[in-house]
Order: sequence, then C-alpha cells, then structure tokens
Amino acid sequence: MKDDLLELKRLILDERFTNLKSFVNKEINLMSILGVAHKELQHSNFLSWLFHPKETHGKEDYFIKEFIKLYFRENQYDDLGGLTGLSVFDFVRLNLDDLDIKREHKNIDLLLTSPTNKLIIVIENKIFARERKGQLKKYRTFVEDNYQDYKYRIYIYLSLLEQEITKSEQEFYVCITYEHIIKLLENSLESDLSENVRFVLSQYIQTLKVIMNDNSEIEKLAKELYDEYKSSFDLVYKYISPSTVSGRLIGRVPNNIEQYIKEDTRIVPSLTDKKYKRFTPVGLINLKPKLVAKGIIPESYDFYKECLFWFEFIVTSDRIDFAFLIGKYVNKESRNILYNQYVQDKDTFNVIKDRLSPVWNRCATHKVVTKANYLRYLENEDFDIQAIIKKEYEYVIGVMIPKIMKNIEGLLSEEKSLN
Repeated sequence: MKDDLLELKRLILDERFTNLKSFVNKEINLMSILGVAHKELQHSNFLSWLFHPKETHGKEDYFIKEFIKLYFRENQYDDLGGLTGLSVFDFVRLNLDDLDIKREHKNIDLLLTSPTNKLIIVIENKIFARERKGQLKKYRTFVEDNYQDYKYRIYIYLSLLEQEITKSEQEFYVCITYEHIIKLLENSLESDLSENVRFVLSQYIQTLKVIMNDNSEIEKLAKELYDEYKSSFDLVYKYISPSTVSGRLIGRVPNNIEQYIKEDTRIVPSLTDKKYKRFTPVGLINLKPKLVAKGIIPESYDFYKECLFWFEFIVTSDRIDFAFLIGKYVNKESRNILYNQYVQDKDTFNVIKDRLSPVWNRCATHKVVTKANYLRYLENEDFDIQAIIKKEYEYVIGVMIPKIMKNIEGLLSEEKSLN
C-alpha cells in the first residue's frame, strides 16, 4: 500500500498529468454548460438548423449538399440509399432551395422533403439510445404509403457510435455515425462563414468530440500516463464507479487487436482507424493472380484500401465484433459472383442475407467481446477481458478465416469466368 501511495504522489506531480488536466479544462463548451450535450432532441434541432436552406446560417442548401457529397466521396460514389436512392448523376442536378424539414413528424426525428425534386430523407437520430423494436420499419412504411410518387426515398440511421440495426432494415437504411457529421463541419470551416456561424460550428464540433472521447492529443497523453502509472489508476478505479454520461458508459473496449494484427504473420494490416481494425489474409493476397485471371479483380487492385474483400474488427463503446463483408466495389458483377458463392455456404457465412445489399453486405460475423463481458470487466477488477479478446481473436483468425478462404478457393477452382 505504501508503494501505491508513493506512485500516486508521483502521478499527481507529473507535468504530463498537469497538462492533461489543462486539456480537460479546455473541453468546456456551450452545450455542456447548458446541460444538453447528451440529449437527442437538441442534436436533432441543430441538424435541422444546419440542413435547412432558409436558416440563419445564410448558406442556403450548402450544408445539406455537403452532407450528401461527403457520403458519396466516402462510399466509392455509390448511390445514397437502396433501390430508391440517389446517384451522383441525379444529385448534381438537384436544387434544394425548397427543402422542408419537419421535426418529430410521426415520431420521425428529421423528415426532409423536396417536392420539386421528389426527394425525401428520413433521419433517425440516436445519441446514446438504441433502435426501438419495429420503429425503423414503421417509419419506412409511413414513407412508402404516403410518398409513393417520390423518386428518391432515402433512410438514414444516424448514431453517435456504430450501431447494428434490425437485419430486415439493413438493406433500406444507410448507417452513419457522428464522425461523418464532425468531418462535414470541419470541412465547412474552410468555407466562407460569418464569425457567428463559425463559432457555433466550432462549439458543436467540440461537443461531439467530448462525448465521443475523440481527442487524439488527450488520448496519447492519457495512454502514456496509464502505461507508466497503471497501479495508481487501478487503485483509483477500485474506489470509484466507472465514469458515465447520462448513465451510459463512454469510451471503447480496451484491446490490443491492432497490435495482434501487426504481429500476426497469417494476415496483413489494411486501412484502419480508431474503430475499425482491418486486415487481409496472406492467403487471399497470394490468390491475387487467380482472382485477376478469373476477372474478379484487376491487376491494380489494392488489398490495403479496396473493399471487395473486407475483414474487420469493430471496436465500439461496449463491445468488439468481427465482420467479413462484400464491400463497396465498382465492378457489380464481381460482387454478384462472390455473393452467389458465399450464399451457398450459410454455415461459414452465418449472417448473409437472401439479397445482396447495394453497398455493404455482411457475410460472416463473430462476437469477440459482448456488452455483458464489458460490464463485467468494469465491475470486477479481476475479470481478464484481454484473455477473452485474445481467445476470440485466435478463433477468428485460426478457424473462421480458413473456412472463408476455402470457400473463395472453391470459386477459383470452378470453370466459370467473368471474361
């Protein structure tokens, strides 16, 4: 106990710890002061103000168009929405000056309509809540029944952090997180804005980053301190409850998955960020000549960033999942061929649907850390969550990946070709 107290004293006087406290003090913002940073209604009100062409920001339809543009750029220019979605070619012809936005109409958080363009966008907005049973289908049914003459019917599920929605609605709803909103706003700060609008946007960006724990400088400093003073932090956590916001635990499940991927000779790291830890099996890379010969991918295909074969661990606030997907890809025929191959093996591809989704199609998933695991970890200092992660990681790489690879190899052994 004496050693623990000595280390705690060292931590308190460490200049880095003082700097960390100063960073936290800087993270005060207007929404936090007003106590509304975690209320969905206020966030929906802000988005309504932002997207409405006739609001006081004076930017007309600039923000809603930038929102749609950003989607296209980040999704390989694929259509926004499903069968009744919007293509880039259709989008560039739109004038959204007549856009009308209703709040809480038929319980829909945001309902955007442009009668001239026959465009309707439903946005279901979630900060810490999750989808309620049947609500997404209810909203979609309302639109299908009342806006049949609208050519473009788009459904968006917007959440603070990544959420998985009801399987039956996945082919209709586009899932977007507030990371998308932050990027939109940060890009907008480069445009011609009044000082008042610039201040409002900056404050809102700060609000989102605080509640998403998205500050890389703080994260780096905090990790350094934790690595050096682990026993002191553990001592503090032993005597206090975990930090919460409005009763919800914030942060991401602690993990070493990115390090596992870097050190694992069976796989190669792919495009990764804080939430998505991606990789490509070495065996798949070795199959590239055959995939090219088959006409499924071109010689220029880049496994690091292209998405036809997409392997990822998804690290969220309270769980970790593995997913294998048919991703966004310019060659639709290649996506169809892979889907038709995978759908025949529903033991390996345990979540594949009876219809290929137009953008992202989940084929196989596995729970690495469940919410129950994470809550147990928070409540019990002796619960070894890292052992669970390591065990489930090994199951994914050692058991699931070979099964997926065997299926792909079976496709390549057939006579059928795209050429």
